Amino acid sequence: MLVSMAGEGALLLDEHRGLHRAHAPCGTVRNSVGAGDAMVAGFLAGWLQTGSYAHALKWGVAAGSATAFFRWACHERADLRAAGRALKKKKGRAGKDGREDALWWQKR
Repeated sequence: MLVSMAGEGALLLDEHRGLHRAHAPCGTVRNSVGAGDAMVAGFLAGWLQTGSYAHALKWGVAAGSATAFFRWACHERADLRAAGRALKKKKGRAGKDGREDALWWQKR
């Protein structure tokens, strides 16, 4: 069982009832959206690399912390409003081949 404790790090209880703990690094939380998902992905990547719970837990905490500390591009309300306006303009339009362009928003 993998448990995120936000700024306190994470705990892992393994199948042998062993308890593993990793401390979170210091940093300024900008946005915690997706940090738990990133922690799980980092944990799985670390586990698949080595099969070590200690290694996997460190990777999980690192990925979750990096996500929470990062200032995302669409952070400000003005950015979100601009993205919404661009989406409304694009809605229903197709590319030259008749299909929607999945990366249209990156090309504006």
